[in-house]
Amino acid sequence: MKRFFGMCLAGLATMIFSVSVDAAAPLNAVALSDAPEGNASGARVRVLHASPDAPAVDVWVNGSKVFSDIEFEEGTNFAEVPAGTYNVQVVPAGLMEPVVIEADLDLMAMIDYTVVATNVLADLTPIILTADGSTPDAGNGWVRFLHASPDAPAVDIALADGGPVLFENVAFQEAAAYLPVPAGTYDLEARIAGTDTAVLGLRVTVAEGSVATAVATGLAADIGVLENFYFIPAAARADGVGDSFFVTDVDVNNGGLATATYQFLWLPRDTDNSSPAASGTVNVESGRTERWEDVLGTVFNVKDGTTALGALAFISDRKDLKFFSRTFNQSDAGTFGQAIPGMASADLIPANTMKRILYFTENSDYRSNIGILNGTGSSMTIKWRRYTADGMMVDESMADLPAWGNVQLNRVFAAEAPVEGGYIDVWTETEDAAFAAYGSVLDEGTSDPTTVQPQ
Repeated sequence: MKRFFGMCLAGLATMIFSVSVDAAAPLNAVALSDAPEGNASGARVRVLHASPDAPAVDVWVNGSKVFSDIEFEEGTNFAEVPAGTYNVQVVPAGLMEPVVIEADLDLMAMIDYTVVATNVLADLTPIILTADGSTPDAGNGWVRFLHASPDAPAVDIALADGGPVLFENVAFQEAAAYLPVPAGTYDLEARIAGTDTAVLGLRVTVAEGSVATAVATGLAADIGVLENFYFIPAAARADGVGDSFFVTDVDVNNGGLATATYQFLWLPRDTDNSSPAASGTVNVESGRTERWEDVLGTVFNVKDGTTALGALAFISDRKDLKFFSRTFNQSDAGTFGQAIPGMASADLIPANTMKRILYFTENSDYRSNIGILNGTGSSMTIKWRRYTADGMMVDESMADLPAWGNVQLNRVFAAEAPVEGGYIDVWTETEDAAFAAYGSVLDEGTSDPTTVQPQ
């Protein structure tokens, strides 16, 4: 069981998995430390905001504001009060109405109460969880689970990678009882009940003596939002020098805990790609690699005799995908080509950051090119300086790239040949821009390319 949860149970923590960048409320999980040892003698109350479309709220108890401006997926600390009956009202932050939740709570001494605001705003419903101050046996912690995702089906909570089910068939607004767990760190997953289909990955650290509640929040529908971008800066299906014919193969690996959905986008060279050609959606299961041979031919139906040069982008509902490509020539004697790794949008070169590309060679044996990809949907200006091996600057120049545009500049040191050890500095000053760049050094006799990454 030692492969499962990475949330810190010492306080409220948002779960590992942000399944999309800007989705309103993607399926997620939060953890609350129940800390029963903190109850001195009275009743304790806290609130968790788990309504995905509700605004921030204030909580009033017996006519006095107790908690202010609680955001979605935010939980409060416990407030300790004498045992008795209390009127609890939840209202939009800073307002007195409308009252979106009102309940009379009979609070008993030495009991902790967690009030969870669940469901969408139109049907907001409080779920009340209690804890009686009991604590785990030595070496263990306790964890319980509440299903608070309005549109998600009933789930099983299980150890990841096909492990056994710990909480079975938990429906929306249902809570599973505390489960004793040996202290340690675990990887879990929420599966659609009765199936092996994982919809959410969880990681939690269980400390000895800890007592915690994990809550599934957000909307399962937002899992389908494909907003995480990845790029392969060069791809081809085209004739090369001599009798060479280059194609691109791509591996897609899912390094996350749940099945990922993604699409290919084709970004032709020297083109405004504001509306790129897109494939259908594809799923890849956790831990698996899918290989796409001759991706431009098989996915985008590029025919023989057509020159297709450019880059590939991918959009996914997950942040855990990894990509690798090889663009190569197939001949009777075998293949030669260049490997170009994929990159997430976060790995692009940001504005006002200079990178250097080495190993440019231009002589009778080798020629050198440089490729640049605009990693955004807005135009940008890329700048560069060329240097010979002795550090002498040859010139400084620039080029404008349209949305998702890419360009290859060929034989960049032809005018200075012979050159060995030339280098180029690249950067952009366009606000909010980001780009990829690489060098390509080709054998003049065979056109066998070597990829040079920026540093």
